[in-house]
Amino acid sequence: MKRTTVIPAGTVFTTCMIFGQTPTPTPSFEAASIKPNHSGSNAIGGGVCLRGGRVLVKNITLDSIIEQAYGIQDFQLLSRPSWLSSDRYDIEAKPESRVGFQDCNLMLRSLLADRSTLALHRETRQMRVYKLIVGKNGPKLQKVNTDAPLGIEQFNSVTGQLITKGISMSQLAEMLGAMGELEKLIVDDTGLDGYYKFKLEWSPGNRSADAGPSLFAALQEQLGLRLEATKGPVDTLVIDHMEKPSEN
Repeated sequence: MKRTTVIPAGTVFTTCMIFGQTPTPTPSFEAASIKPNHSGSNAIGGGVCLRGGRVLVKNITLDSIIEQAYGIQDFQLLSRPSWLSSDRYDIEAKPESRVGFQDCNLMLRSLLADRSTLALHRETRQMRVYKLIVGKNGPKLQKVNTDAPLGIEQFNSVTGQLITKGISMSQLAEMLGAMGELEKLIVDDTGLDGYYKFKLEWSPGNRSADAGPSLFAALQEQLGLRLEATKGPVDTLVIDHMEKPSEN
C-alpha cells in the first residue's frame, strides 16, 4: 500500500509543532530571474547554491533544480510534465544575506512554488533497489580506529575513483546511490559496523572492456562486496501540478 503525504512545495517542517503556533516562515530569495534558454546547446554553466546561497545557472532543466531542492535522485521524481526534462532555463537568484546550503535549498523550493506553482506529495513505493552485501569470499577492507582521521581522501565519479580514510558501509551505500550511475536506491546490508579505509577504481558507465572494471566488478574484485538487485520501499516525490515558470 502506498503511503502518501501532501507537501506544498514551499513548506518547511520542524520536528514538533504546538497547536496554535505560527509555522516557521519559508526563506526566499531577495531577487530571482528565470528565463527560457533557446540556444540549443547542452552545455551547462554556473552553479546552484554557490557560496553564500547564490544561484547562477545557464541552460538547465528544472527537474535537476527540483532534485537539488528536495535532496532526491532522478528516479525518485515521478509524474513529470512532458517539458520538465527538455525545456532549458537560465536562473539567477540571490538571497538578502549570506545563507547556508540547506536554507538555499528551501529558497529553491519557494522559488519553484512561486514561479511554477509546483505542488507535489511524497509517496513510499516498492521499487527496484540494490542491497550492498558481502561477497562469498568475505570483505577486502581495512577497518580503522575511530581515533584516526576519518572521511574521504579523494572522490571523482567522472573518472571513477574513491579513496577513503575511513567511512562506514552505510556511507558507502549512500555515496554509490548519490552518483546516479545505477539509478537505484542502494541500501547497506553488509552487517559490517565501524569505519573502513579502502581504494576503489572503476570505469564509469563501463564505457569499454579496455577502460577498466564496471562498478559492479570493481566492488567485488577490490572490496569483496556485491550489489544484489531486489525490491524495497523507496521514498519518492510525485508532481501533482507544475506550470512553465513565469519570468517575473
